[in-house]
Amino acid sequence: MEIRLARPGEANVLGAILADALGEDPIFRWLIPAGPRRDRRLLMFFTAMSSSYLHAGKAAYLVDDDAGAALWSDPGTTWRLQLDLSQIRAVFGSFTLRRVVRGARTHLDLEKRHPTEPHWYLGFLGVREALRDRGRGSALLGEVLTRADNAMAPAYVESANERNLAFYQRHGFEVVEEFTLLGKGPRVWGMWRNAVMPP
Repeated sequence: MEIRLARPGEANVLGAILADALGEDPIFRWLIPAGPRRDRRLLMFFTAMSSSYLHAGKAAYLVDDDAGAALWSDPGTTWRLQLDLSQIRAVFGSFTLRRVVRGARTHLDLEKRHPTEPHWYLGFLGVREALRDRGRGSALLGEVLTRADNAMAPAYVESANERNLAFYQRHGFEVVEEFTLLGKGPRVWGMWRNAVMPP
């Protein structure tokens, strides 16, 4: 299995993988609820996010068979990304104002809890549902964690899926915060990993 950097024109590939992999994540079930166009909205959201990462020169990785993807921000860049108005309208356009506001407030709630110490930030990691439990997620994670360890840089991730905690813990992450989004949304765990001295 080979991990490679995504090319500038592969936002659609990254987006399709992440939409498939993360569509049932509690945060995205909450923000983009069931409906006739939900799959399309998820695809548009993750493609727009992937495009933002690639445009900003951030680290976007693919498994060689296009079954998994990961989007990272390195310690030298900000993790914050902006979607333009047309992208926001495309994803949330026919939603009620309440849902649009919820999306913006969710972003701000996560942002205010984000560590300030320079670190690698894992924005999104996912493997297509039909191809999980075959080592792809570990390979995607390990690609950047090796770089982080070589530079003695920590890493951070948020997860709203309790089943994923053990996966991240196996790779050295520890839960440093547990909170409920906006006080009424999904429960989220913030996880931190100190750099491991290379052998």
